[in-house]
Amino acid sequence: MSKIINLTDIGQGKAYQISGFENHPSEYTEKLHKMGFVEGTTIELAPVKLSDPIVFQIRGSRIALRKDEARQVLVKEF
Repeated sequence: MSKIINLTDIGQGKAYQISGFENHPSEYTEKLHKMGFVEGTTIELAPVKLSDPIVFQIRGSRIALRKDEARQVLVKEF
């Protein structure tokens, strides 16, 4: 069984699956949901050398989130 971690703790070159949000429901998590951060969706780190914001690949797009925003997203490794 996969351990659930925050999006800020994912590693390069691995695929993860969104499993929920820490502060759900909130206005911000609703915004993330509309941007494609839906439970079961695959997400990876984009090959971009930034520390804050962090760039993610999700549903064929790249989305940058600040670390404090990304901490709200929970994921598990495939």
